[in-house]
Amino acid sequence: MMTLRSLAMTARLFVLAGALGLLAGPTLGLPTVARAINTLPYVSADAAAIDIDGRLDEAIWADIPGWDDFRVIEPDTLTRPAERTVVRVFYTNDGLYVGVEAEQDPETLVARLTARDQGVNRDNISITIDPTGEGRYGYWFTVALGGSVQDGTVVPERNYSSEWDGPWVGASAETEYGWSAEFFLPWSMMAMPAGDGDRRIGFYISRRVAHLDERWAMPALPRTQSRFMSVLKPLGLENVRPSSQLTFYPYASGSFDTRGGGFEQKLGADVYWRPTPDMQFAASIYPDFGTVEQDDLVVNLSAFETFFSEKRAFFLEGQELFVSSPRATGDVPGVPRLILVNTRRIGAPAPAPDVPGVVALDRLEAQQPTELRGAMRTSVQRGNVRLGALAAHEKDSSLTGFDVFGDPVELDVRGRRFAALRGVWDGNGEEGRRGIGTTLTAVEGPDEDAYVGAIDARLLTGNGTWQVDTQAMVSHTDAGTGAGFIADTVFIPRQGQRHALSLDFFDDQFDLNALGFLSRNDSRALRYRYERVRSDLASLREQRTTLRVIQGWNSNSRVVAAGMFAQRRWIHHDLSRSTAELQFRPARWDDRNSRGNGDFRIDDRYGLTLGWESDSSQPLSYGFEFDIRNEDLGDLAWRGEGFLAYRPFDNVSARVDLTYRQRNDWLLHRRNREFALFDAEEWRPRIAMDYFFSARQHLRISLQWVGLKASEAALLQLADDGRFGPRERAVGAPREDFVISNLVLQMRYRWELAPLSDLFVVYTRGGSLQDGLGRDFPDLFRASFANPDTSEVVMKLRYRI
Repeated sequence: MMTLRSLAMTARLFVLAGALGLLAGPTLGLPTVARAINTLPYVSADAAAIDIDGRLDEAIWADIPGWDDFRVIEPDTLTRPAERTVVRVFYTNDGLYVGVEAEQDPETLVARLTARDQGVNRDNISITIDPTGEGRYGYWFTVALGGSVQDGTVVPERNYSSEWDGPWVGASAETEYGWSAEFFLPWSMMAMPAGDGDRRIGFYISRRVAHLDERWAMPALPRTQSRFMSVLKPLGLENVRPSSQLTFYPYASGSFDTRGGGFEQKLGADVYWRPTPDMQFAASIYPDFGTVEQDDLVVNLSAFETFFSEKRAFFLEGQELFVSSPRATGDVPGVPRLILVNTRRIGAPAPAPDVPGVVALDRLEAQQPTELRGAMRTSVQRGNVRLGALAAHEKDSSLTGFDVFGDPVELDVRGRRFAALRGVWDGNGEEGRRGIGTTLTAVEGPDEDAYVGAIDARLLTGNGTWQVDTQAMVSHTDAGTGAGFIADTVFIPRQGQRHALSLDFFDDQFDLNALGFLSRNDSRALRYRYERVRSDLASLREQRTTLRVIQGWNSNSRVVAAGMFAQRRWIHHDLSRSTAELQFRPARWDDRNSRGNGDFRIDDRYGLTLGWESDSSQPLSYGFEFDIRNEDLGDLAWRGEGFLAYRPFDNVSARVDLTYRQRNDWLLHRRNREFALFDAEEWRPRIAMDYFFSARQHLRISLQWVGLKASEAALLQLADDGRFGPRERAVGAPREDFVISNLVLQMRYRWELAPLSDLFVVYTRGGSLQDGLGRDFPDLFRASFANPDTSEVVMKLRYRI
């Protein structure tokens, strides 16, 4: 459960926000955009009596007028589609009903079942709803032919995220004229502004036609234009007053260690209370924040952290409020992520304590996630202002360390406390969109505390030509106080052309990674990107040209990032795709990969990437990509990868991905100012097989393996001038060859009993081989499989009440 100390941290953040004037004062707003509003028909729940089965065979659908003003937006020709799509929408006190009739030759239908939120090329209908009617935030829902669903959130102007799941219902069915789909979207799952019952929402619907590789939409808002959320189709609702709702998600889980024989069971619950449409409180009691989803295997030997997305349901709910810039969702191409509230930090492995005499930690214990005592979250909306708070408290951890003699030492690590507060004001009018927000975070750790404060602002001009997102940040830790600033500007002079300029400034004391995510500080960088999309060429379906330039410096005025890239992508008339990219990376300094032991010089480097994929709408599809480039000190490295995907039936699929990489004179830091060059080979296969008993029952078997063998080529010593010289091997020291062999096998059965109510049975086997020297690749794979670090069966039931 939450402690008084954690709640006090959150309260202090509210006080700080009040000092900034976010919690008080008049509600401001821009004039409303003058657009025609369609008032939707209201139907009582009894009169509706809709069975969501994908077939529009209830009598009520015949009484609802249809819309069919679709245009082709992918490619962005904006022409009338070849076949009709009729949409019918009405509402009740409980929610919004949408029915779609899609004309299509039945021989061309592409129905493919997948897990929730997994996208493939198939026929589908997607809806975006803006419950504010002012373009402040929204939710999207997709039903594919066959019944698979996707959903998520969207924030201005078009930053989509699938990291949210809602308790809605959707279904599809094949018909004599093509196919149809039905949606029921309850008001209770959406954050909605308070009102007197009459309100306006924004509506957008699109249809994916897989065999044509096209998307049709209403209204016609292609991605080659800038405005989206602020110009959705306005729909009027009368007398909608969603009732208060209390939702309870109890869970029970049990895990059995097949290696050691141990058994562990857990009970807990998540509670959500929405007293009014614009307010929600959520808490987790004895939470099970373990996940049945598997992260991708990553081998990262650099000094830069790998980002992993959130998969835990409690933290996904309401996460869109804490998106403070497009960089937080990775929607600024070519620009690293910057996230102020990265909830994967909560429950991450405990930080290694600084204890004199302890030189190492138990490898497996150091990788285990930290259990949580509890978490809470709240959000509220008043007019144009939204506020949200998040707090979590970890349990204390116990780790095993080893002293210089190899003797074990028990270490106690105090659990961290996290708190975050966000306030946002948004306005939308004829002049465009304006918004400002602030985010405050606090982390109380076992060794130090960390605080971050940020103010963000955004502007979109009325015609959508200019879009600007900025954010100024201050951080404070025991190590010092730092500052950061980012600005992303997009200029779209006409449809199909886009200029983007990004600016970064982070001083060497700026640190937000206690709760956020930033790949590096001590950086001043400029990035420019030009993109041109053409769909008017007779020889091609679409051509996309991208030019990028980057230049970055550290606080010592040394160039630490530099590059020029030219890429062209083609979509051919047979729906195959090809890619070519040229890369030039001028000489620069690396001030990170020595781990604080000095900067070193990297020479000019060149690269070439070529790729091709077949038509993904076919039962059998395949592709390849080839990449060659210089290593840091000039020698060549190359990579080849390919995939083969086979879907003989709608409910059966298999995919094999294979990557091979060869590196010559791969530069790696070893210790202090000592480096080494390695000749390395890497194999990375990935196999996934899926069988669907129905759209709600799914069996998946997946296997990932990374095998890497590195042979020492030269020993180097970093000199004071940033150049490398030869290093002598210590007397009696072995060669520095090394091997990595990481494997994960997962067999997972999921049964969706009801919306957001699931039964999981999961078997996971995997680990990292520690004694791989001298083995060939097949033997490495066999040894990793036969000697796992983990082998467990987990059963978990979560039910929504």
